[in-house]
Amino acid sequence: MAATRVYSTAAYWIAGVGAIGLSLSPKFGAVLSATPVGALGGVGVALFEMIGVLGAGIWIEGKVDFSNSTNLIIAASALIIGIADMSWTRRDYTFNGIINATLVAVVGYRVMASIASSRGNN
Repeated sequence: MAATRVYSTAAYWIAGVGAIGLSLSPKFGAVLSATPVGALGGVGVALFEMIGVLGAGIWIEGKVDFSNSTNLIIAASALIIGIADMSWTRRDYTFNGIINATLVAVVGYRVMASIASSRGNN
C-alpha cells in the first residue's frame, strides 16, 4: 500500500476480483501466451526486484536487528531460497521458491526464536 500510496482496501478488492476475472478469460490468456518470453522475463525480474526492495524497506522501518543471528539466518535463508527458486514436488503439487522462502521466513523464525529463548539467548 505504501508503494502505491493507495490505502483503500476496496481498491485492492476490486483489483483482486478483476485479476481473477481476467484469469478465467481465454482471450486474455491468449494475449499473455503471445507475449514474448523475454518481455515476460523482464517484467518478472522487475516485479521480484520491487518485492525484495519493499521487503528490505520494511526491515529498515521495523529496525530489524541483523546482529542477532536468528534474524540474520532467517532473512538470508529466505532470500537465497526465493532467489534460487528452490522447489520440491510432492505427488501432484510443486512448491516453488517463493512458497518455500515464505515458509522458511514464517515457520523458521518461530523455530529459531524458540530454540534461542530455550538456550537463554534472547
